[in-house]
Amino acid sequence: MKNNAYLPVKQKQVSLLVFEQLRDSIFRGQLKPGEQLLPERDLASTMQVSRTSIRNAIIQLITLGHLETRQGKGTFVVDRDVSASTNPFASIISPGKSTVDELLEFRVGLGLHGSTLAAERATVSDITFMEETLAREDGCIVHAGSETEADIAFHMGIAYATHNSVYVDLTKRFYEYMFFRIKELHSVLYEVEENLQELEAQHYVILNAIKAHNPKLAREGMRTHIQFLRDVFYKHSNA
Repeated sequence: MKNNAYLPVKQKQVSLLVFEQLRDSIFRGQLKPGEQLLPERDLASTMQVSRTSIRNAIIQLITLGHLETRQGKGTFVVDRDVSASTNPFASIISPGKSTVDELLEFRVGLGLHGSTLAAERATVSDITFMEETLAREDGCIVHAGSETEADIAFHMGIAYATHNSVYVDLTKRFYEYMFFRIKELHSVLYEVEENLQELEAQHYVILNAIKAHNPKLAREGMRTHIQFLRDVFYKHSNA
């Protein structure tokens, strides 16, 4: 009888590698909302994979709500501000199933542990990426409208800096599933310009602690950041 514990090891599917690379580019902000992807043939040539692998990866990204096809135009990165009705996870984040406070309660554990690991492990390239995302966030103060994307990119930068694949994947899924709850929170925060400036200052505290490789300061900076979010939303809810 064949022992199923010793099956041949299969290489990771190329389409999955393409999917992960494109999804990372979206989360890192390298592919921006509304941006058109290269044609399938050009993507296959650039990434040096088959068109079938590209096609399968794109189908996965469309299913998850990251990409959309426009008849006669091509494939585009979804502008998630206007895609709530087509999000396959909309039922997961309906008001009856989760609240912003539950989101932030969960984020305490996720954020504190991630910032600690990032402070211990961040490389020069990790820090450079986070600096670039905060530079984009600076621009949001002047040119409003992309604050949520800049915020997610910064926190994904922290996730990548943990160099823990499980943590990175969990953080991606967190943002995939909870994007519209996060957007709801941000809509409250950005009603007051001072909140945006305070968030930016808190992000720099966290970044500077990570740059200094000081896990304790990074953790406390993240705790202060998340508590600030909870306080603002609590005041808004009870106004």
